[in-house]
Amino acid sequence: MSEGVAVHSPTLQAQSLATFEAGQGAIIMAVTGGRRLQERMVALGLFPGQRVTVCQNNGSSLVVSLNGSRLVLGRGVSYKILATPSRSDCRQAEICPCRAEASDKLT
Repeated sequence: MSEGVAVHSPTLQAQSLATFEAGQGAIIMAVTGGRRLQERMVALGLFPGQRVTVCQNNGSSLVVSLNGSRLVLGRGVSYKILATPSRSDCRQAEICPCRAEASDKLT
């Protein structure tokens, strides 16, 4: 008998957080790294069910907005975080957590 239960949903395709574009919202589904990486991500607030917004994806690092803070993730770590696209996409919204934080720092 299997220890865990896998939930299969054809409408939710988890992909690496590294593949998301700037301004795109995401819901974290899993962290595929080892125990230490998973513990570190939980300590930073990145755990399954958490919503984030990708502020910058420049190919070598990823900046995400999370609860009013920004986190910079290296490319390797961002590939180990699986997420699904969120309906809240700030590319079309007037209020973007990435732009709001940037404008606060300028004033």
